[in-house]
Amino acid sequence: MSFIIDKQTLQDLHISGKYKRDSIFSLYNKTETFGGELLLEKLFQQPFNSPAAIDRQAALVSFFRNSAHIFQINTDDLDIAQSFTNSHSDQGFALTLIHAGRRKLLSSLGLKEEKKYLESGIRATLRILLHLASYLAELQQQDNTGLLQGSIFEQLWLREEYGQLLQLQQKIATYAEGIPLGLAASCDYQLRHKWSKEIQQSLSAIYHIDLYQSIASVANERGFVRAEVLAAEQQYIQLENVYHPTIPNAVGNDLAFDGEQNLIFLTGANMAGKSTYMKSFGIAIYLAHLGLPVPAKSMSFSVKDGLYSSINVSDDIDMGHSHYYAEVLRVKKVAEYVNQGKNMVVIFDELFKGTNVKDAFEATLTVTRAFRQHHNCQYLISTHIVEVGQQLQQEDDSVQFVYMPTQMRGQVPYYSYRSAKGISSDKHGMVLIQKEKVLELLEQNSKNS
Repeated sequence: MSFIIDKQTLQDLHISGKYKRDSIFSLYNKTETFGGELLLEKLFQQPFNSPAAIDRQAALVSFFRNSAHIFQINTDDLDIAQSFTNSHSDQGFALTLIHAGRRKLLSSLGLKEEKKYLESGIRATLRILLHLASYLAELQQQDNTGLLQGSIFEQLWLREEYGQLLQLQQKIATYAEGIPLGLAASCDYQLRHKWSKEIQQSLSAIYHIDLYQSIASVANERGFVRAEVLAAEQQYIQLENVYHPTIPNAVGNDLAFDGEQNLIFLTGANMAGKSTYMKSFGIAIYLAHLGLPVPAKSMSFSVKDGLYSSINVSDDIDMGHSHYYAEVLRVKKVAEYVNQGKNMVVIFDELFKGTNVKDAFEATLTVTRAFRQHHNCQYLISTHIVEVGQQLQQEDDSVQFVYMPTQMRGQVPYYSYRSAKGISSDKHGMVLIQKEKVLELLEQNSKNS
């Protein structure tokens, strides 16, 4: 079964979107080829929920991060070779020779485009295949654990036929003005008929190299870390100094869950950093299940079945749903997963803010109590209603209470964005109204009218 995540959660965490500068996909997308970008898109759409799959992906990323060799991709050669070999046919050598003769005849009549296309395709394909073979040989020498064995990076065919490919390149290199008819036909036959499938696999390996080099360069540049994968039954998540990867100079925080302490109750004033704290956690969980490095000092996690959030939920005019009802439906969906025994990470930012304070208090308290009983899930729940936390403190000493503090410097609030243990007592709504002189503006307007 695939990892559970929905569109709303992806939007909440700004995961997808290659045209969004602040998306997590864009952060990792340093690919040089269209094929590499497509592979990255596919990877981001398919998180793993198997420890073995996550660990293998993470091992491949670490291998490329530590590699001393970079594959310099000649995109012009790659595009020409891809186009040339894509136009392969099942014709034998005799027909290939006839077509080569036809191109030579057309060239002699002044119609040189077909002959030029053939020769540039042959030269580009041989150049990039030999370059790839040399690079893969270097990778094989670095592979002391057999990680690449059976992977797309092994390319046994390329190693076996390297001598023939090199011989073909050496032959055509002596003809700068034009490749002789027989040699051109021989190259064409071997590259677009005899070895067509193998060459397509080799070109695909280049796109995979582009993918992993992109991931490795971002992770190395930003100092991201490999997350340690644990079995699902351990019900453990630990993050040290996790931070939001697209916020400049982001402040990191620590989080930890286990089977007994599976719920963090988060409070704090507006702008104190609650949403960023929650998003940082969600992004790290998602990246870890992709097998990608995470923005933290360290991370260990038990593999989960899915990730579900309710951070930026809006009403649904088409469905006739109010904001509050939309929130209820999000909570109901989580309840269904919990009832099915799914191991989920659940993030709720300001539960039930779409209703009045009394209803929100009762609903938040009741739902939090109910979720707390299901130890196969980990919950991060925030609210402005600190009275809910105070009530929970009296009932259950296993809930973790965390708040984002605010310090006042005169009439100006200062936010450290560093979490602390406890429940917030900060109430600075009127301070901000006074700071921005809202009441003075209204009183002045009233006098003028």
